[in-house]
Amino acid sequence: MRRFLIAVAAGAVLTGCSATPPQPDVTFYSDGESARATPFVLFDIETRTQQQDRDAIVRLNMRPGQPVQVSVSNEIAEQPWGLVFSYLDRDGKRVDASSKVFLPTDKQHAYTLELPNKDDRLLIAAVQRLAVVNGDQLVQTGYWVLAAQDA
Repeated sequence: MRRFLIAVAAGAVLTGCSATPPQPDVTFYSDGESARATPFVLFDIETRTQQQDRDAIVRLNMRPGQPVQVSVSNEIAEQPWGLVFSYLDRDGKRVDASSKVFLPTDKQHAYTLELPNKDDRLLIAAVQRLAVVNGDQLVQTGYWVLAAQDA
């Protein structure tokens, strides 16, 4: 009887672990440091549900002009994705920009963000996962966010 209860308990633990799939993640690297981000926002188009985790924003200490290497998990790379970012230029003006959109056929799992000038200071970078709806429209279905801090 005791062996049966242990086996049932172990099965329940294993079942509980497999019920929630792991979250897709993004790793940001800069200046010898890295931070692994879980989703800040995930939106399911089919169920029209959204999950948000304000604690998912990661931070890295960064010097002006430092590139940021971004590595995305397979779950993200298997869909269209790209990087949106904001930085302060050498005159202190905020600039909002984005990378190109990477398609699943690109098999792109990484991207290096290099700001135009060595004095530019990154403020924020976010990987956005996209989905194609109505045949030709891209909608955001996930965000993984890096907030840069002064080094």
